[in-house]
Amino acid sequence: MSRLKSDMHNLLTETVLNALFANNIYTVLDFLQTEIKRIGTITALHYKDVVAVRKHLVNKHSAVVHTALDLWNELMAKTAQIPTRIKGVDGILQGGLTTGNIYEVCGLPSSGKTQLCLTLMKNVVSYSNLNVFWIDTKGDFAAKRIKAMLDASKADVELMSKMLVKRLHTQHELINTLYQIKEDVYIRRLKLRLIIIDSLPPLFYQSRDFERNYGVMNDFVNILHFLTRELHIAIVVTNVITTWYEGDFHVENSATEKLGLGKYWLQIANTRLVIKKRANSECTVQVMKSNRLPKGASCKLWIRDEGIV
Repeated sequence: MSRLKSDMHNLLTETVLNALFANNIYTVLDFLQTEIKRIGTITALHYKDVVAVRKHLVNKHSAVVHTALDLWNELMAKTAQIPTRIKGVDGILQGGLTTGNIYEVCGLPSSGKTQLCLTLMKNVVSYSNLNVFWIDTKGDFAAKRIKAMLDASKADVELMSKMLVKRLHTQHELINTLYQIKEDVYIRRLKLRLIIIDSLPPLFYQSRDFERNYGVMNDFVNILHFLTRELHIAIVVTNVITTWYEGDFHVENSATEKLGLGKYWLQIANTRLVIKKRANSECTVQVMKSNRLPKGASCKLWIRDEGIV
């Protein structure tokens, strides 16, 4: 609950606040839970004045009641679809990325995950007035590559000013960065509808303290849900698939593929896409999991100078 401040009501003067604090009444909740007569005794305010302050605080800080229809209309008004401008991807996503969702792009190492995300960022800033925030946990964001993609697409290099990139190395830096993004959108009115995190495993494989990792992961998921649901942002996260061999690795079908980050993370992403590299710069993308898209939908893509097409 909010701490009591003088700007909450004209009767909450510095003298009154100091008297309340001296009696361990620090927050709005503390004030409301204390008897009116005791507040009057502590602050020397008249009974009717204490009642007036209480009513004001209740009206300002109580939960607002909405109908389900109000919430639905608000959701529809703020939800937006962001075309990726990659024909095949937009096809299997039925139009593009939808704000309010967490998308996961996973695949084996060097399968094209980062190339797909770079193309996505280039296309979004090229066809909208939005910024894209790129969180780089591997230290391999290639400014030269994104410039070459813009040049090949005959796009203005000034578009790179709308690509906000932050490199970080620890789990806590990740959490702090996401909270800072929240402040930037709320207070500074940053035009942001897409966040790309490339990638999660480097941060969560740093420590073998699984209990600590789980706690940080839980905090991470909570802020992701806030950003997607409350601020109507789409988030794209890359994850790695590893190959495990049971028994003799020469034996056919002895290999199994496992998704990184464990069982808890499996349930988090709304849509999970798997990218697989083929010969001659060809790759495929398939819907592995989704709460609204047909599972198994796939498309072929090609890696070109201008990105993935």
